[in-house]
Amino acid sequence: MEDPSKRISSAQHAANERYSLEKLNRFMTEIRKQDDQAMVLSLATFLEDTLGRLLLAYFRSCKATKELVEGFNAPLGTFGSRIKAVYAFGMVSDDEFKDMESLRKVRNHFAHNWEGVSFDRNDIQALIGQLSGYTVDHKPIEGGPREKLLGTLSTCCMELQVFLGRLVDGMTERAPDVSHRLTVVPPTERGYRRYVK
Repeated sequence: MEDPSKRISSAQHAANERYSLEKLNRFMTEIRKQDDQAMVLSLATFLEDTLGRLLLAYFRSCKATKELVEGFNAPLGTFGSRIKAVYAFGMVSDDEFKDMESLRKVRNHFAHNWEGVSFDRNDIQALIGQLSGYTVDHKPIEGGPREKLLGTLSTCCMELQVFLGRLVDGMTERAPDVSHRLTVVPPTERGYRRYVK
């Protein structure tokens, strides 16, 4: 159970959430102006960073967590590993996982080719065709592949930003501490040791 003393007031949480969503709106406004390659790379980078911060907020606050998520050769330091981690820990839905995986694959095409990559290519259109198209208002996304990618992944960004804010503000529980030590001596501290007869 989360320590209630670490929770912030609902008014402060609402203010933090507004700030976070305003920042996201500024980001989305900026990437809409970018060319296809810059837009895809920026969107993927934003999500990669958000997932990293989400993992840091969710896991136990310690040096081991930072080493898992940040720094050279961190096991959870890549976009792909972060997508898989948040999905494996139940932090994102099946659709969010599939949408981010599709973006990761599209990003790889744009990042590793300096010419001839566009939303007009069949392989890129096939990947974008796999997107859920989910929006919070459940309205279909109008337009072509670029609009579908932006619409679907901006919703994903918003959901992750809200979840991250709730974690940081103590409004949602972090990963539970399920660690324990076995002992044959009856425990004196509740929940620390598992008594085995």
